[in-house]
Amino acid sequence: MNKRIYMLIVASLLLAGLVFAVGTSASAGEKVYIVGSTWYGHAPAWVAIEKGWFTEAGFDAEYKFVANSTDRLNAVSSGSALFASMGEIAMITPMTQGNRNFYWVGSQDMAPGFEGIVARDYIKSIADLKGKKVAVQFASSVDLTLYLLAKEHGLDSYRDIRLINMSYGEMYAALASGNIDAAAIWEPTLSKLLELPGTHLLGKDTDTIIYKKFKSMTGPDVLVINRKFVDQSPERARKFLEAYFRGVEFVRDHPEEAAKLCQKYIPDQSVEKIAKGLKGFVWLDAEDQFTRVFTEDGLYGQIEYVIDFLKNTAKRIYVKPNYKEWVRTDILPVD
Repeated sequence: MNKRIYMLIVASLLLAGLVFAVGTSASAGEKVYIVGSTWYGHAPAWVAIEKGWFTEAGFDAEYKFVANSTDRLNAVSSGSALFASMGEIAMITPMTQGNRNFYWVGSQDMAPGFEGIVARDYIKSIADLKGKKVAVQFASSVDLTLYLLAKEHGLDSYRDIRLINMSYGEMYAALASGNIDAAAIWEPTLSKLLELPGTHLLGKDTDTIIYKKFKSMTGPDVLVINRKFVDQSPERARKFLEAYFRGVEFVRDHPEEAAKLCQKYIPDQSVEKIAKGLKGFVWLDAEDQFTRVFTEDGLYGQIEYVIDFLKNTAKRIYVKPNYKEWVRTDILPVD
């Protein structure tokens, strides 16, 4: 081979390798995991990943599906995940157990009316659930929704209903096959179950006393982050949350475009259906955390009510935690 041509080939390969190395170095950041389900409330994380905002902030963020809220809290607490969104109730129980390995840093949305109870047609009312097999994800918002609705019809869901702890991904097949009589679940699974022949809606979270009192979901979404990471790198944590809340604002302001990005994470949903779901949420940006979340008229008032209910009425917890000790607002991206 001509020596000049050979040297040109070698130079080209070296240049290509350098470009690849620089590109890899620039795009690769600190590897972190975000855990969640297929609930529309996780859309800000999906969007921030797809738009590259976590990468810009110096993170190689990857989303992992973890169906159970309790498992998500455990992942963040253990450090196997950095960040998660989950139902408020899944956060309360670990607080009562003294788990201080996470911070509560906000809520990204309010979406009352997006969860409910779907039953077979032979169950005419919530009172008819007595003795029936009902699927519910334990320690989740629908667990409390079911309890509240049952109570209004003279039932104790923990005593009078045959509860089956089941993830949302298993409910469709279980209800279709007749292995369960009803299911308490949130969107988009709620709509999928209602598409089954012979099913109907028994009630929603908007029928509960919590909604009537606070105009809130039974168990609003909360955002938690690993405490050790924050304590060691508060500025890094702030950069992470800045990227995340960019996702919140984009979903709020551009739901149609956000829906296209989200379909990668929920491919069984059409873009149109996802967009409709996103538009039904009230999205809370970083500023809203100080005016609508961490206030007595916001989630502070609501969580007080839920904690008292869980302790004194439902008897699901035995200690009242001082939840404010887990709140960390100084890392929120607000000047």
